[in-house]
Amino acid sequence: MPYATQADLVARFGAAELAQLTDRTAGTVIDAAVVAAALADADALIDGYLAQRYALPVAPTPALLLRVAADIARFLLHGKAAPAKVRDAYDDAL
Repeated sequence: MPYATQADLVARFGAAELAQLTDRTAGTVIDAAVVAAALADADALIDGYLAQRYALPVAPTPALLLRVAADIARFLLHGKAAPAKVRDAYDDAL
């Protein structure tokens, strides 16, 4: 079970931003596969930090983990072009 979903990302950051980050051709449609990959990478990173102390996966997902997963996934979707506010949210998540 993922810590955050595509719907969570849309609710937090907007469909337009997700479409721009994931649609490699026109930037108008959210590519669910790209979003799912970023969310899976975020979950793996979180689990790497938590594995030493907690049974995984953490369920139900606490609101804090949802926010952290969303911020990490957003940063991963931006890649090297991440604006400062996105990078700061990622740093805070770590």
